[in-house]
Amino acid sequence: MNELEEHPSGARRPAAFRSLHTTPVARKTVTEKVSEVADSVNKKLGKGLASALESGEQASKATKETIGSTAETAKQKSKDTANVAGQKMNQAESGAQEAKQDIEKEVRK
Repeated sequence: MNELEEHPSGARRPAAFRSLHTTPVARKTVTEKVSEVADSVNKKLGKGLASALESGEQASKATKETIGSTAETAKQKSKDTANVAGQKMNQAESGAQEAKQDIEKEVRK
């Protein structure tokens, strides 16, 4: 084994005097990995639920608008039908009055 070690600067020094260089461990612990995965799942689930809630709110709003417009349409049709029925009743009453007057005229002759 070579007792002299060459340094990147080109200097040579004895192997016994090698400098010790350490770096922080780049790996994550199992707890850190589980925590990150749980956090990621939690965020994705939260976003999915928020999206579902928003879609539900939009559908609810659309349903309310549809029901509201349908109810208004039904009310208007009901009013129109009542008006037409009232007109028909007035016409029938008027016809009955005319018929009564015609019968009275015929009886008086």
